[in-house]
Amino acid sequence: MTHPDSITVTGAGSVLAVPDIAILRIASEVHAPRLGDAYDGASRASEAIVAAALQAGVSRSDIASAHLSVSPEMAWEEGRGQRLVGYAASRGLTIGAREITRTGDLLDAIVAAGGDAVRIHGIALGVSDASAARASAQEAAFLDARSAAERLAALAGRALGAVVRIDAGEPADGPGPPVPARRIALAAAEASAPFEAGETEISASVTITWALVD
Repeated sequence: MTHPDSITVTGAGSVLAVPDIAILRIASEVHAPRLGDAYDGASRASEAIVAAALQAGVSRSDIASAHLSVSPEMAWEEGRGQRLVGYAASRGLTIGAREITRTGDLLDAIVAAGGDAVRIHGIALGVSDASAARASAQEAAFLDARSAAERLAALAGRALGAVVRIDAGEPADGPGPPVPARRIALAAAEASAPFEAGETEISASVTITWALVD
């Protein structure tokens, strides 16, 4: 909505926060000639992974199923065309590791438990409760918008009056900031690589409309 004698400005702000959780995306994948064998194998590997994570100190509430898929595997044979040769079953998990410095040890345990079935799809470092940091980022965004609005109003020979409208946007769902600071794909042989939390940037934007006064 457009307001007469008004100015609308979008401001951006960000703050740095130290990640306190690593979100592991893990899957168990098994290939077998029979569908039932592939499914059962993936399920057993997934259960072993969960047990290893619990043994390593991960809370059960930080473990969640991500996906389940079963698909046929085809092969081409001369004179026979496409032929069904087996099935691939995959069960995905997300595991939250709140002791980031021990993430390498956790991956070691997961690989040892799941064996050749383990697939490590990636890790995101995030902030489990980013509400305080997000509020600070919004305050910075508000100040940024007001500074720009004051400058533009002055160029027009006007001044800012009352705030007419504020659009703060919607926060991202789930743990951590909207965009994790780093995403790491690890092979099993690199599972013991040391982890450093570092810092992650949490950003916010606000769009504000002020009335203009003489």
